[in-house]
Amino acid sequence: MKIRIKDIARLAQVSPGTVDRVIHKRGEVSEKTRKKVEEIVQELNYQPDILARTLASKRKFVFSVLMPVSANENDFWNSPKAGIEKAMAEINPFGIEVIHYLFDLFDALSFQEKASKLLEKKPDAVLFAPVFPKESIVFIRKCEQLEIPVMLFNSNLEEAEGMMYIGQNALQSGYLAAKLLHYGLKEAGDFLIINISGRKDNHNHIVRRERGFRKYFADNPGVASKIISIDCIHKGRQDLFQQLDNALERNRVSGIFVPSSRAFRIAEYLVSKKPGMIRLVGYDLLPQNVEALKNGSIDFLISQKPEEQGYKGIMTLFNCLVLNREVEKFQYIPIDIITRENFEYYEYK
Repeated sequence: MKIRIKDIARLAQVSPGTVDRVIHKRGEVSEKTRKKVEEIVQELNYQPDILARTLASKRKFVFSVLMPVSANENDFWNSPKAGIEKAMAEINPFGIEVIHYLFDLFDALSFQEKASKLLEKKPDAVLFAPVFPKESIVFIRKCEQLEIPVMLFNSNLEEAEGMMYIGQNALQSGYLAAKLLHYGLKEAGDFLIINISGRKDNHNHIVRRERGFRKYFADNPGVASKIISIDCIHKGRQDLFQQLDNALERNRVSGIFVPSSRAFRIAEYLVSKKPGMIRLVGYDLLPQNVEALKNGSIDFLISQKPEEQGYKGIMTLFNCLVLNREVEKFQYIPIDIITRENFEYYEYK
């Protein structure tokens, strides 16, 4: 038999309104009454009919997604978008609307325009992939003023760590990348950090990955002769290759770390130049990276499961706002190491 709120109220000898306040943690209820109601709820294993309640209330929730748009060779952002769509298919019966605000990854003005349009609509919650730190903090503070919950994904912000977050621990993933490059080397070598993702100060997760990478060698003195950081922003193939030629001529390079999803561009160089044994570590199973992993020009890829981030981000907001459930504030995605031997068996989306 289906247990109803009025059944619990009868057993607890209180009004149905009191039971409703206890279940949904709203309003003032005496401690004695609250405990009595909660004991009966637990004993009867009461499960609220969320769908019926939502339909009855006629409340329509609107979630906004603020993230970069996929463009050119970087189709990374298609993956979290697919995860968001998967979550929406599951919660569609609740009448929740998701509105996407997609901005240019390299244009702060584009971000500001989309963020302003989002705030004009005053959604119930926001799933947000921050890119431009200063502008992102301004946006988050405005959301706080409007009492709009914000869930960060892909990258966290030091100035906004009070927000909910789902993604990797970027510092630890950079530390692991350094360990992978160094593992098994008999002599100290030089290591390159190559940034191909635009200005690092616009990508907080890139900065943290590099910080973690350097921390490994600081914790293990003597295993690296030099660590060289190179920016190859907006370089064409020829200019990029020339910059790599210069770096390899001047240094005894044992490994290269690309703290973004564009490791395949460095892999192209290693295949064409055949400079000897140089290990390469990057991020994400983009098709180009998978091909480089298969031919051995990329040794390791670190997966951060972007589709899972999009899916869990929406579901967390749903659980928090619609189901009134307590949610974990920080949900760290595992730091998975993908190799040529195991990628076929890895569900990386």
